Amino acid sequence: MVLSGDLKDFELNDVFQFIQMGGKNGALHIKSNKGVSVIYFKGGNILHAEMGIHEGVDAINVLFNWKDGTFNFIPDEETDKITIDLPVQNVILEVARQVDEWEKMKDVIPSINVVVDFIEEPDAGNIELQPMEWKTLSFIDGNKTVKEIADKLETNSFEVAKILYSLVQSGLIKVVKEKKF
Repeated sequence: MVLSGDLKDFELNDVFQFIQMGGKNGALHIKSNKGVSVIYFKGGNILHAEMGIHEGVDAINVLFNWKDGTFNFIPDEETDKITIDLPVQNVILEVARQVDEWEKMKDVIPSINVVVDFIEEPDAGNIELQPMEWKTLSFIDGNKTVKEIADKLETNSFEVAKILYSLVQSGLIKVVKEKKF
């Protein structure tokens, strides 16, 4: 199956659904002035996605913001990496949910390149933290980005961003800068 086109003509979720309906194996390569990405499929399910420093659902989130670029599906191209392994519909729903939540958080945590640090004298009152929040706090050093903390925790950047957003809102930490890559 030859599948190629322009993102101005076909939305990414439509291309994904076409690949899923066909139960295809291969790699969808996407090129834009914003970067290059590849999404691997097996039996129509998404196994892995990468775009620059982003992988998995984080990469798909970035891609769904692209409105221009070209795509080319290469049948039977494989990868050993598995960062997603979900049906296309589940990935699309997850991305939509995350887009909504990012919209709420963007004034505080605008991207996964944000660096946070502790507030020297927090006025946080009586806060109860969950185990994952404690683990996340242990990696905050004023130098690591959301993405770097997520990598240390071996989880996705979106989940760490949600935790950090909550910790900023509680007055324990603050955003200090955004690294440019």
